[in-house]
Amino acid sequence: MVVAVGQKSALITGCTAGGIGHALALEFYKQGFRVFATARRLDAIQDLHDKGLETVALDVTEDTSVKAAAAHVADLTGGTLDVLVNNAGQGYREAATDFDVSRAQAAFDTNLFGVMRMVRDFAPLLVKAKGKILNVGSVAGLIPSPFRSIYSATKAALHSYGDSLRLEMKSFDVTVVTLMTGGVTTKMSTKPPPSEGIIPPESLYWPAAEVINDLYSNQADNAMSPAEYARRIVAFAQSSKDVPWFWEGNFATAIWFMTTFLSKKALEGILGRAIKGMAEMESLIRGAKSS
Repeated sequence: MVVAVGQKSALITGCTAGGIGHALALEFYKQGFRVFATARRLDAIQDLHDKGLETVALDVTEDTSVKAAAAHVADLTGGTLDVLVNNAGQGYREAATDFDVSRAQAAFDTNLFGVMRMVRDFAPLLVKAKGKILNVGSVAGLIPSPFRSIYSATKAALHSYGDSLRLEMKSFDVTVVTLMTGGVTTKMSTKPPPSEGIIPPESLYWPAAEVINDLYSNQADNAMSPAEYARRIVAFAQSSKDVPWFWEGNFATAIWFMTTFLSKKALEGILGRAIKGMAEMESLIRGAKSS
């Protein structure tokens, strides 16, 4: 591949079609970056390769895979990387009283420890370039998210990690930003198929299972497209703006306001009323208990 003199590079994790990573890879490429798009399986991002992007097999949950990818990119770029976007993520919808430990651990391994592995092994490339680390966080890590407590916990931990990392990397002129992501239309934001209903028959919540499975069914209707989200994030990445958290996605600004100025009790009340089906769920549960 012919690389333009002074061309900046970006590596994005989790670039499978239909998600944020795929859109970010295309937008960085459109803006003239040398893009390394990654996914666990190369066939999942073949369309990006066909468009001229460089693709790399990468599983953020495997030390050997991350180290191999870092060495590969270093060989191709002369040991530098301007932008690392830690986007790979795994959702998990489940009642806190029903969760499966192995699935919860897998979510943390991708959403938190995967980011830690990437930072550890790509840090030398970023330091040499005085680059940027963009960690894709979520407003779910700040607000009550019923039946998504595990996913929310992974993002809350990621936010805390990013804040400390920002101070650690400051001496090397590496910028660290948490992308506080609101509503974006992705596979993770849409309703799960019936075969993946989140409430098992033995659950305390079984009387309201149908309602609970539909709780977030309208989420995608009010969400920003991945392409628009990517356009705004890449514009931010190229700017000189230096902020710890960058808020983007539908309702991100509203959630910033609520989490900044309202008490947790007030926030809980607002969200309890705003999430479609919560009142019906409570009614069904209480009715089942009294019968």
